[in-house]
Amino acid sequence: MMKRNLLIAMMSLALVACADKKEQENTEKLTVETTEVTADPKELLGKEWKLKELNGTKVVIDSTAGNQPYIKFDDLQKASGNLGCNGFGAKVEFSGNNNVKISEIMSTKMACGSMQTETQFSEALQKASTYITSGTTLYLNNAENTTIAVMESDM
Repeated sequence: MMKRNLLIAMMSLALVACADKKEQENTEKLTVETTEVTADPKELLGKEWKLKELNGTKVVIDSTAGNQPYIKFDDLQKASGNLGCNGFGAKVEFSGNNNVKISEIMSTKMACGSMQTETQFSEALQKASTYITSGTTLYLNNAENTTIAVMESDM
């Protein structure tokens, strides 16, 4: 009986600890989502923004594709980069408070192993409607203000 009570107490503590950790993770996510930094789009220029997270999932570089997905804003109207296998160019429009529209994405047509990240990154770029920067991190959000891509720059 004592062992059973001890087991129940230990399981209860474990559940509380897990709940506290989940609450802490949710609080951290909330902090990032609500800490909007209005940035001059010129601060985004000339940097390679390397994809770290896509649709809430960490990006793992596919060894068969071999390239780090990234976007580089060449100027206030054009971007280029790599989707994971294929290079691309796109039209960019910045407006208002952190609004961005990335369209007319044209890429090379090389065949690679898994194209899943490439396809999802291209779709995320086209769905981006706002951006937030925090230090060397760039967050692209969709129209529902959900972060769809997290990128980092070395600068």
